Amino acid sequence: MAMSRTFTRVTAALVLAAALTTAPVTGHAAPAPADTTTEPQPPVVIFDSDMDFDDAATLAYLAQEDRLGRIDLRAVTVTNNGNGLPGRAIRHARCLLQRLGLRDVQVADGSDTAPNAFPAELRQTFDRVFEDVLAGCTASEAPSRIRASELIRQIVARDPAAHVVATGPLSNITAARLGPNRVTSMGGAVRVTGNLCCGTPPEFDGSQEFNYWIDPPASRAALRNLARLVPLDATNDVPITPQFVQHLGAERRTPAADIVYGLVSHPEVAPLIDLGIMSWWDPLTAMSIIHRGIVTFETGRLDVITTGPQAGRTVLSPTGWPVVFATAANAADFEQRFLTTLNGNR
Repeated sequence: MAMSRTFTRVTAALVLAAALTTAPVTGHAAPAPADTTTEPQPPVVIFDSDMDFDDAATLAYLAQEDRLGRIDLRAVTVTNNGNGLPGRAIRHARCLLQRLGLRDVQVADGSDTAPNAFPAELRQTFDRVFEDVLAGCTASEAPSRIRASELIRQIVARDPAAHVVATGPLSNITAARLGPNRVTSMGGAVRVTGNLCCGTPPEFDGSQEFNYWIDPPASRAALRNLARLVPLDATNDVPITPQFVQHLGAERRTPAADIVYGLVSHPEVAPLIDLGIMSWWDPLTAMSIIHRGIVTFETGRLDVITTGPQAGRTVLSPTGWPVVFATAANAADFEQRFLTTLNGNR
């Protein structure tokens, strides 16, 4: 028997609360007794990304979690200094929300510059992928009237329990000046090698992960905002495989599943998957705040190097900030949950 929406929302709120380290609340009177006649509301989520192909897959996934009542996807914010091109990134976010039936979700962009630049060739490649997958969309490329950092700050001010899932460079997060335990971030490489490639400057040693390398000072500053970090240590466990792409193509039943399949089966993406260099970096990060047990975490003191050949590298350091970070993921459980949710099933 299917669970009721009320039970699903209660479960979602409890799971998210248990999964995240919440900041202590001081200086307030004791809360009034809960109104048991009001249906509990799902946890508020803000999705901050750079609109890479796996960010789009994550948005499709979060849209389905919202539809199933497990989260309340309140806003999508976009960094313009990652994979997505300024103007194009926010347009693609708008197009995706239209396709996914989430026209009431707020959208904003920001963070136009950063110390390091995402490789132009990769930006152009994935821009072409988006244009094919989102063919026919007429959404605007105009910048948002409100900056992304300000929108994030406003939503958190209205709902202190709101949580940010950040899957791109952390420029918007730092600019939002959030308190601790507000963000789950995809980024960094703690005990594994980085993934810089494809035209990044040769003076960097490759120990960095892309998101944290784009804006190392922002990455370092944002460590104090993190509830969880999902680095390459865990995302390496969930590669995108040709077998899963085939399974998704055969089983897709919803616009969300169609979008993800369109992205990973695209002629410019499929060869990269065949090479074994593509992972479900961002969907795993989003899933980790909603479904427990798929990702394994531990706590350590982390820092981010901000200068020199290792700029952007995440390191364990006795003087670092205490961070809960992922060390492994269960690929089979992830794939099953991802496919199930994309198809709108519980």
